[in-house]
Amino acid sequence: MSLSRKTLLLGLVMLVFMSGSVLFSQGTDYQAKINELQQKQRELVERMNQASQTGDLDTYNTLRAEYDKNNESINSLKSELASQGDKESKIKSAINNGNKFVRLGQYENALQSYDQAISLDPSNAKAYASKGIALRRLRRYGEAETAYKKAIELDPSFSRAYFNLGILYRDQEKYDEAIQVYNQALAQDPTMARAHYEIGNTYVKRKNYTAAVGAFKKATEIDAEYDLAYNALGVAYIEQGSYRDAIQALQTAVTVKSDFADAYYRLAQAYNNLGEYQNALTAAQSGLTHKNRFAACHIEVGKAYEGLGDMTNAIASYEEAGKDRRWKKWVDWKIDKLKKQSQ
Repeated sequence: MSLSRKTLLLGLVMLVFMSGSVLFSQGTDYQAKINELQQKQRELVERMNQASQTGDLDTYNTLRAEYDKNNESINSLKSELASQGDKESKIKSAINNGNKFVRLGQYENALQSYDQAISLDPSNAKAYASKGIALRRLRRYGEAETAYKKAIELDPSFSRAYFNLGILYRDQEKYDEAIQVYNQALAQDPTMARAHYEIGNTYVKRKNYTAAVGAFKKATEIDAEYDLAYNALGVAYIEQGSYRDAIQALQTAVTVKSDFADAYYRLAQAYNNLGEYQNALTAAQSGLTHKNRFAACHIEVGKAYEGLGDMTNAIASYEEAGKDRRWKKWVDWKIDKLKKQSQ
């Protein structure tokens, strides 16, 4: 084959080579190296063309040998890249399968899927964090803590791992530790409204209602549609005796979620505590339209009727509440008291 024909053939090969370049979404390091070698190949082709034009066969053959060697490296890297992409797909599939098992309550199966993902990539923070969730559901708290901390070690910016570690500490009543990691989650993601909400719940458990109010407010400032946070804020205000503030928060809760039975119950509670019995009755009855066996709502209806002087309906409402065994003893005492007062 003449040198000119070789030059033409190489030009065609290079054209096909360049037009057939494959881009992958994974393995950016591999792709960067491939791009680097491809640029070098283009430079080699130019130099080979120059050698061909001057008839310098020795230089041409040297350049051609380097070109062939680089081509082998490119093909090898492409194979590695394809393998890496396949590996990433397997990891993603294993984690997704684990998540499905968690939703089904099949936590042991979920652990197997997460462990499969970890075996494919021991540095996958998401797999460890997901494994922590399954372990927590199994009440294997020590192992769950280890899994979450491993996820955080691998990815210190993983806000969800900090948050879930906080949930784990909450479940174990380790409230100081829970608040600490919730705040770490917020340091990574200041928009995580649920972290503020859980901080508020933690303060409620410690009966620090002033701190709880502050946390719940922050949650609603981040997410103006956070019905649970408005409800919790209302409850914290009730515990403080700030009934007007409670009413405002709870009215927002039922505006955001019109069928929020618990918020209507708390709203009725706040109105009853203020002696606004008609408003209390309206709120409690609204709650019962969405949850008709809600004993606590029946209690507030009874208190409202009692405040309005309607003892017949008050007793009937208390009797409805008494159908829930948790309230039976209190209801029997209350009805007996009302009957004695009416004699």
